[in-house]
Amino acid sequence: MPDPVGLRPAPMSYFQLIVRQFGVNETLRDAILDGTGVSADELGDPQTEITFGQQLRQYDNMDRLFGSGWMLDAPDLWNPPAHGAIGVAAMSAPTIGVATEVLATYLPTYASIQNLRLVREPDAIVLRYGAEASVSDAEYRTMTIGFFLAVAAGLRGLSGAAASELRFDYMWPEPAYGAKFEQALGIKVRWGAGANEVVIPMRLANAPSPLANPELHQAAVERLERDRRSFHASEGVKGRVERLLARSDTGRLSSGETAKALGLSQRTLVRRLAEAGFNYRDLVDEELKSRARRWLDAGVLSRAEISERLGFADATGFSRACRRWFRGEA
Repeated sequence: MPDPVGLRPAPMSYFQLIVRQFGVNETLRDAILDGTGVSADELGDPQTEITFGQQLRQYDNMDRLFGSGWMLDAPDLWNPPAHGAIGVAAMSAPTIGVATEVLATYLPTYASIQNLRLVREPDAIVLRYGAEASVSDAEYRTMTIGFFLAVAAGLRGLSGAAASELRFDYMWPEPAYGAKFEQALGIKVRWGAGANEVVIPMRLANAPSPLANPELHQAAVERLERDRRSFHASEGVKGRVERLLARSDTGRLSSGETAKALGLSQRTLVRRLAEAGFNYRDLVDEELKSRARRWLDAGVLSRAEISERLGFADATGFSRACRRWFRGEA
C-alpha cells in the first residue's frame, strides 16, 4: 500500500532505539510495534528499512502508552548520531551555520512530510520547523519535541556554554511537562509562539566548530546526496502526486488542481499515471485511507471529527468508506 506520509524508506535505527528504550517486556514491545508492520524479528535485521508513516504509527503508540512527553525520558534519542548520516554530517560540519544547512537540505529526503526552512536574518539564523496537513496535531507535537531535543543536543556539543544564547519558540501553550522540556533543552522556551523555531545568533553560527572533521563530513554528505538523488530519481509523477495530497488539508485535490501544481495538463497527468499503472482516484483514496487508519487507531478524534477533516459531506459517507477500506479486518 502506498505510504503518502513516508515516501522514502529510511534506516530503522531510530525506530529500533525507541523499542529498546521502552519495550522492556514482550507486552510493551508488541504494543509499541502494533500496526507498524514491523515484526519483532525484523527489529534485529540491519537491512530493514521503514517509512516515515511507520515511524508516525510508532509515535501514536508511544503517546497512547506513555503520554505525550515520553521522549523526554529517553536521552539516547536526542543524540545526533541516533539520526544516522544526517546527524553525523551536522556534527562534523565546520560551523554551526553549515550544520543548519545540512539539516535544511537533507531532512526532507527522509521525511517529506516535515518542513524545515532556513531563514537568514541580519543577526541570526532561524530554523523554522513545520509539518504537512496529513500529520495529526499530536504527531506534530511529538515530531517537534524530537526535533528540538536533537537540535539542542547537537548545538550544545558544537557551542558549549554558549548554547544558552539560543532561543526555542514552541507554537503551542506550555504542556504539563513544560519545565521538564526546558530542563532537557537547557534553555527557556517561548510558549505559544507564532511558529516552531530555533534561533541561533550569527556569532555562534559563524564560529569554528570544535568537532569539525572534514573527511567525516564529506563522507556523510556524499551519502546524503546519494540518498537524495535516489529519492528524486525514483519519485516520478506518482510520488509527486502523493506528496501534494499529503500536504493538502483534507487529503483531497482535484486532478485539475494537481495537474496545475505539477505544471502538466490534466490529460498528461492521467496518462503518465496510467503508464505507471496507477489511477488518480485510487491515490486520493489511499491518502484518505491512510489518514483515517492512523486517526482511528490513535483514538484522539471522534469519527465525526475525522469525517470532517477528510472532507466527507457527512458521517454516513465516511462510514461507507471505512467499510470499504477496512473490510475483512478484525
